[in-house]
Amino acid sequence: MTIYLPPKILILESRMIVAADVSLQLSKLGYEVIGIHIKAEGALKTIQLNRPDIILMNIDTRSSTGRLNTARGITETLSIPIVFLSAHTDRVFLQQLIHLNPYALITKPFDVKDLQRGLKMTLGRMVAEGLWPVSL
Repeated sequence: MTIYLPPKILILESRMIVAADVSLQLSKLGYEVIGIHIKAEGALKTIQLNRPDIILMNIDTRSSTGRLNTARGITETLSIPIVFLSAHTDRVFLQQLIHLNPYALITKPFDVKDLQRGLKMTLGRMVAEGLWPVSL
């Protein structure tokens, strides 16, 4: 019998209080949080040292260009699934996200069920693409 470890998730969130809450929720859902970062530079270092299975990335108006570029780089070079968190759902913003082919978009404010649903969708797609060994 094969036993699979829980998915490793890296959180890139501009507000530490939100990141800490998300981390706690993820832990309660059985995921392993391998890092919480406010800036992309720190997240990229963690990715090099301990590759996550999923990246949970906040996009807001202050950081959208830099975060979108970071997401593009991660997607193109490392092929790590990204789930976006954002309070912004306007048409122009969503068109920018579509080009990055995100695994999910969880809109803020969200609750634990929204988070769980987005991650289950992500894992389902990862299974279909051969990036994850078992459906949860």
